[in-house]
Amino acid sequence: MAELQQRAPPAGLGEAKRPEAGEDWCDSGLGSLSEGQLSQIQDGLGAPQEKPPHPPAAVTVTSDPCPGGRPVTSDPSGPKTPDCCGSGSERLDSALGDSLGEDEAGWGAAVGQAVGALAQGVEAVRLGDPAPRAGETPAVAPEAWLRHVLGFVTEDGDTALHLAVIHEHEAFLDSILQYTAGTEYLDLQNDLGQTALHIAVILGASNFVRKLMGAGAGLCVQEKAGHTALHLACREGWRDCAQQLLASLSGHRPGEGNDACAQLDCTNYDGYTPLHVAVLRKDLEVVKLLVGAGADLNKAELSCGRSPLHLAVESQDPEVVECLLRAGADPRARMYVGYTPIYSAVYRPSQKILQLLREFDSEEPDWDSEESLADSSDEEYDDIVINSGHYKN
Repeated sequence: MAELQQRAPPAGLGEAKRPEAGEDWCDSGLGSLSEGQLSQIQDGLGAPQEKPPHPPAAVTVTSDPCPGGRPVTSDPSGPKTPDCCGSGSERLDSALGDSLGEDEAGWGAAVGQAVGALAQGVEAVRLGDPAPRAGETPAVAPEAWLRHVLGFVTEDGDTALHLAVIHEHEAFLDSILQYTAGTEYLDLQNDLGQTALHIAVILGASNFVRKLMGAGAGLCVQEKAGHTALHLACREGWRDCAQQLLASLSGHRPGEGNDACAQLDCTNYDGYTPLHVAVLRKDLEVVKLLVGAGADLNKAELSCGRSPLHLAVESQDPEVVECLLRAGADPRARMYVGYTPIYSAVYRPSQKILQLLREFDSEEPDWDSEESLADSSDEEYDDIVINSGHYKN
């Protein structure tokens, strides 16, 4: 039977650990600390825990599975032999297992307990469950994390509510809304002037729109281009979002002063109402939705005084023109320069639109008057023609 190898005595606290002949190793650096320095660390972390002495264990020797035939002992206090299995690869050890004695292992365990307590405290903070459960005391009060969450703002001005919508995290949104419903926090705007409701509409998240409206989000807040949430729903063509924004109109009549009614008459910085935007986008379904909600069919946009019917004629969409006429749009409405919708229709290719206007008694232009075409330019100034029929904003 092979003899047990003797292990060299460990280096003292004030001496650096020295490698044995032919041994490569990495040290944690504990051995290089002086005795005074190590005692200061121990004092700062608390007194080391004392462990009861281990009963002497019997030493048993088993056959070595390694080719070298070295014995393996089961005595934890006995000498240890280097690993000779494998292809002779070097073992990189932090030396913590060898250089830490009983006392050092004690205060290391104390550190581990402190880290465990911290982890339990973090686990106790749950966004969806602010109240402590039965028999559970949270390490952080709900008010503390609530202040941190609601006070958080990104470099782009987005709040936690913006981020919940941007990432479409419904559970996080619900957690925030239960604390912020009915407050001004819902209408905070980022650097683009967008509220969380604006972003929800841009993303087409109609369920988020419904929840934000239910919590009291403002419907007439305007972003940097003057768009309300309803403007954006019309621009992006999100009919479901537009329906949610107009859902609270049931039981109200236009002009009563509530946000749901006021959003129909809000103009963006181009002077367009949501109905103007929907007409320019040739979105018949959204136009019908706005008409049914009570949008003003004859409200003039601010640049040239064109009514929705003027814009529909210029967009050359017969279906939208017919929808507006049947809903009661004035076929004799005039722009600032006095042009009626039929005047605009005469110089455009759609004969169906011209026929519809005549069926609804649109006033024919007086070509012999002083305001006739002879006194005007060869072609009417037309934003839509200049911009190739695309509305961009």
